[in-house]
Amino acid sequence: MMTTARKSFLLSLTFHALMGSLAFWVLTQLTTPPKLVKIPMHHVTLISLSKPSLKPQPVQAPLIEKIKPLVKEPQKPLLQKQSVAKEPIAITAPIQPPALSQVTPTTPPVQTFVAPAPPPVKVSPKPDLTAAKRSFFASLRTTIQNHLRYPTAARRRGMEGEIDVRFTMANDGTINTISVQRGEAIFHNAVKTAVSSASGIDVPKNLVDSLPMEIELTLEFKLNS
Repeated sequence: MMTTARKSFLLSLTFHALMGSLAFWVLTQLTTPPKLVKIPMHHVTLISLSKPSLKPQPVQAPLIEKIKPLVKEPQKPLLQKQSVAKEPIAITAPIQPPALSQVTPTTPPVQTFVAPAPPPVKVSPKPDLTAAKRSFFASLRTTIQNHLRYPTAARRRGMEGEIDVRFTMANDGTINTISVQRGEAIFHNAVKTAVSSASGIDVPKNLVDSLPMEIELTLEFKLNS
């Protein structure tokens, strides 16, 4: 019989022969020189396969541990505790001071005094000054009228007319802010001059508190027949 090592050698030899034939055929078929290709060569090492020899191993006997007998130690006699009589201790509770009763201070009632309401002040009615004003305005108009000077141009033309004039009088009788409200322009200067001449007139005492005031009067320019 052929051994395994010899079979392996023959297979390797056949493989190398086939590879060499293939390389030679390729070289003859190519017209141009081909590039050399390095083919790695595998080295095959023949190892003889031999069956390992099976040697019987000696059978080890199981180890048997020797069991030592337990030795009981002699029990020591228990010492009885001597009972000591304890004297009872008297526990006294702490003496608490007597609780002081909380005294809430009593506040005396507050007496409120309500002052009596003052008697109503009697307001005396203001006196009616309508009549006094009417009398004063009439006297003032007469004074201003007496100071009028008839314009020469108006007299030549025979012109007559009424002029409304307005002004302000202070509490000392001073006259300010004179303006003519209605009438012919030819009489305006004469009217303003007459009103200014009446400035400083005596004002009745009962009318002083009602001043200053704005007064409007109507003056007349009339030719004597």
